[in-house]
Amino acid sequence: MKRHILCFVGLSALFSMSGAAAQDFPSRPVRMVVGFAPGGAVDIVARTIAAPMSEVLGQPVVIETRPGANGMIGADLVAKSAPDGQTIGLVSISSMVLNVHLHPNPPYHTLRDFTPISTVGLLPFVIAVHPAVPARSVKDLIAIAKKQPGKVLVGTPGVGGLQHLTLELLNAAAKIRIHHVPYKGTTPAMTDVMGGHIDGVIGGVPGILGPHKAGRLRALVVTGDQRVPAMADVPTLKEQGFPDLVVVNWYAIVGPANLPAPALNALHASIVKGAALPATRAKFEAAGVDVKTDPTPAAFAEFVRREFVRWGAAVKGAGIRIE
Repeated sequence: MKRHILCFVGLSALFSMSGAAAQDFPSRPVRMVVGFAPGGAVDIVARTIAAPMSEVLGQPVVIETRPGANGMIGADLVAKSAPDGQTIGLVSISSMVLNVHLHPNPPYHTLRDFTPISTVGLLPFVIAVHPAVPARSVKDLIAIAKKQPGKVLVGTPGVGGLQHLTLELLNAAAKIRIHHVPYKGTTPAMTDVMGGHIDGVIGGVPGILGPHKAGRLRALVVTGDQRVPAMADVPTLKEQGFPDLVVVNWYAIVGPANLPAPALNALHASIVKGAALPATRAKFEAAGVDVKTDPTPAAFAEFVRREFVRWGAAVKGAGIRIE
């Protein structure tokens, strides 16, 4: 009996210590994995939200870049990390949703291997070209592509990403053939455009904004349903005659499956509170990012389920498949 009592007391103490440890989250720096190259929209969003999250959590949020495979390498690292909240990922719709529909044997499954925490922001894409390309609008670019099928070269961060899908949707809607050139991130694609090696690029507003203002790239159109304040001179695809072609990327933070409630709630609160700070909102607005957080992790999880179904149908309709 005494041994049983001692055992019970020992187990109670262990559970009490475990509960206390969970309540003390985070006890050390939190690693935020970013699956895309530095300098692109995902990297900019990650660095913007990491600083205020650090303030709220009381521990540094350290960014670790793991680019490649359209964000799949970074997302897979998060999915296979210990479910303690110490490793999270800044993901996009490409890495979180599209990859699973595009690859025959993806290393993770969106609805099984992650704990959705919250959306961070929404961002349309920009189609931009080298200043030497004789196109002042997307209509001009389409006219060039019709005269030279397959000769216009446009880069994106990789095969199967939302930028690639946007290009294929434009090809289908305009009945043209712009040739897709995949890169390992928006930044190397922009480097080649500005160097005159390819004609254009599809990227997020944060990455395109600076070169556009400096005259090193010419932004032709944005893919959202309204103009972006930071690029108010650039029309939407709807304004250019494609009312049904609206593509908006979302960026969000997730953890591995089965995050404990204390860690999940603390991370969610740090995102919501951090994104609401005036300084954070100002940085996002300057980069063209529409700040969006979710009231609860469950609300974001439901959003992910809807997006998974919606874009699965779009990928199938576009006929894109990565073998």
